[in-house]
Amino acid sequence: MQPFCLFVCIPTMQTNTSLAALLFILILSITACQPTVPPEPLAPVEPPFTYYGWIYVGYTAESADLARIRTYTNTGFAVLPVQVQILEGRGFENIIFLFNESAILDLLWKNEGRQLPGVDGALWYDQEIPEYRNKFFQAYRQYMQGLKDELLTAGVYNQVDIFYLADEPAMHRNIYLDQDFLDRYVAEFKQVFPDKLGAITFAQAWEPTTAAGSHYDPPAQLDLVILDPYFFAVELGLDEVSCDRDEIREWLYQGNSVSSIGWAKQFGKPILVAGDAQLKDGQPPKDCYLTEMYALLQEDPDIAGLLWFIYDKEYDEGGYIRGGGNDPHLVELIENLGR
Repeated sequence: MQPFCLFVCIPTMQTNTSLAALLFILILSITACQPTVPPEPLAPVEPPFTYYGWIYVGYTAESADLARIRTYTNTGFAVLPVQVQILEGRGFENIIFLFNESAILDLLWKNEGRQLPGVDGALWYDQEIPEYRNKFFQAYRQYMQGLKDELLTAGVYNQVDIFYLADEPAMHRNIYLDQDFLDRYVAEFKQVFPDKLGAITFAQAWEPTTAAGSHYDPPAQLDLVILDPYFFAVELGLDEVSCDRDEIREWLYQGNSVSSIGWAKQFGKPILVAGDAQLKDGQPPKDCYLTEMYALLQEDPDIAGLLWFIYDKEYDEGGYIRGGGNDPHLVELIENLGR
């Protein structure tokens, strides 16, 4: 069973489907979104972290949910230049722009003059494309330069603070071949965006004893490390995490072998945590998980941010994982943290 990730590839890439598969599908439906009747306004509250927000991309300028989220968060996500404009207009202090990995791979195949082959499972690009490594980076540079031009043309380049570059690359070695590949991936980003911060989420496989599941280290030039220590104890074959504060702390920092804060601390970089805020089989995380995570992370000076995953009501992984915005109690609990 694969962990549910922050940002990976869309299904047409023949890799594991996760949030990115739906993030960019949502782009297609953004213009069709209808305004909703706004609930009673909340009094603004000062976010407790440098970066604090919901991962949420299926919005328009009229989305009442976005306006309400802004009252207690300072960080928003964008997948289109127009969304950077929307976030700026709403007063979000930090804007994180998500790289479209599928667009990079589409350019790779276009440069080859080939169609994406039909493959059952992950497509190992280095077995399909001669000199894959160098050709990937050629497409990667094309993508980044095109994106930079779009942001400059739209007049929103300066408003983007962070680029989200990749999700759990050690678990997608069909694309990110090895540590040297990932190091170059970040170095190439810095060549095109020298004035911007780069972030990557790190995790390893459910069975980290296998060679394919070992971690990649954050490259030296990477600015921010993201961890997603979701409360998937049962999926890992462990006892469910209780509501005991010490047990929750242990889970966040050491107990989750897939993605733990303790592992990230050795690299001396600011850490962002993806907070578990999604519905699993229709159920949200326990209230105690959310309230204790919120409190515990505030006590740690190495934690630069908390980003709740995921708000989008349209987000759906086979009916089992759905966006937290579908649960009014979950949303109300998070929006009242710190009030």
